[in-house]
Amino acid sequence: MLVRSEVAGVARLKRILARHGYLGPEALAALGEPLSDAHRRTDLPLYLRRLASTAPLPVLLRLFGLLVPVSEEEARAAVAPLELGELEEMGLTERYEGHVRACFGLAAFDGLLLAHDRIDEDGPGLESDHVLGVNPTTENLAQLTVRRRVRSALDMGCGNGVQALLLARHAEHVTGVDKNPRALAFARFNARLNGVENVEWLEGDFFAPVSGRRFDLVVSNPPYVVSPESRFVFRDAGREGDAVSAEVVAGAAAHLEDGGHATVLCNWALAEGEEWSAPPRRWTEGRDCDALVLYRGSQDALEYAATWNRSRDRAAYREALERWTAYFGKLGIAAIGLGALVLRRRAGAKASFQAEELPNRPQGPASEHILRMLAAQEILQGGGDASLLAHRWRAEPRHRVEQRLVPGDGGYELDEARISLTDGLRFEGLVDAHALELLRLCDGRRTLGDAVGELCSQGGAERGSVLAVARRFVSLGFLVRDESTKVEGRS
Repeated sequence: MLVRSEVAGVARLKRILARHGYLGPEALAALGEPLSDAHRRTDLPLYLRRLASTAPLPVLLRLFGLLVPVSEEEARAAVAPLELGELEEMGLTERYEGHVRACFGLAAFDGLLLAHDRIDEDGPGLESDHVLGVNPTTENLAQLTVRRRVRSALDMGCGNGVQALLLARHAEHVTGVDKNPRALAFARFNARLNGVENVEWLEGDFFAPVSGRRFDLVVSNPPYVVSPESRFVFRDAGREGDAVSAEVVAGAAAHLEDGGHATVLCNWALAEGEEWSAPPRRWTEGRDCDALVLYRGSQDALEYAATWNRSRDRAAYREALERWTAYFGKLGIAAIGLGALVLRRRAGAKASFQAEELPNRPQGPASEHILRMLAAQEILQGGGDASLLAHRWRAEPRHRVEQRLVPGDGGYELDEARISLTDGLRFEGLVDAHALELLRLCDGRRTLGDAVGELCSQGGAERGSVLAVARRFVSLGFLVRDESTKVEGRS
């Protein structure tokens, strides 16, 4: 069964659900917390108690969120003025014994309404062409995407279309590619559902459907799982080891216009004792692209196998663990790195490579922060300390300093200070008194050279150490260049 985008009522469905609060904070208030497949499995009785009302919003959340049947009377009132027959024509629902059952889920994300396959815990299991709904990787990629106005954008491995529909807000034309025909059917339906018309949908394997084309922006949430399987299109690419991630990174770089950006979610295989940034560094060498690796951590081979195979069927779970760990052992894989790569194409320039460990998931859109970091690398690598010191800098206002004091002679003494960004990529770290003073002195009115000189002459700091701290603050985005002024020749 598939959704059908050509039915006239599709365009009205979103407006009806939005009117009842399905896409807004009212839904979260009714649920009590964001809905996920894990919560649906373990807390269904709790959600059913919270959504026991026959008002339209609880009914819609039960029907399309929890995926449990509701009475025909409740459903008819909730979707009016649409008729139940129109929902059936779209392929969204079916009726039986006085009840209405959702054939597919409807998830809200960033103002979008997105149809996706349902998961039936007591059913036969997922089909190989199963199409996922909104999940943590959806939000992660959306937050890590560079949001500039562009002419063309590509969503490689578009799934239900969510990233392509987000790109359509700031790209003149978007291309969504997927090898799964079922995913493309959902993507077309979701485009119609959300009134988006500037996206084309192409079927094919990875970049084959856009061979010879270049884009200003590329995003991809590919089937990056390092797996011995070819079971699910959304998870398993059928490539050995982490070859799929390497292939997508290379393809993204090759399909970028000069000055264009790409964000690719990926996993990578790590040999025993291998530095976590080594595989992404190999993938990006010689690609004419600056690379920013955002590392979320790693899992050892057994933990990784368990993550992707947990099941209430203990025999199947045990067999999967044995099969996956044997596969990892054969390939010499000790652990798997998790993260994302951001690329900026600069043909002919000396490319930079920066690898950072994220302490937390991004807090809100990180586009501005990512662009700031890429620009900082250009300064740090291109002009060296002379260029760095010649500019005026100011502390990024969205930061927080937490200090821990301990009793000392006649009062309290600073024992530890931690600085963190409160928006974007939310980097954090321990700093000393000189680093805090440097941030205070970088107020946009003096050059960094003046600030460093003052800190060394009056604060007793060592110049080399202060410069190292300044470079780190700039590279992570704690210091922001004042674009209005630059003093030449200061050092």
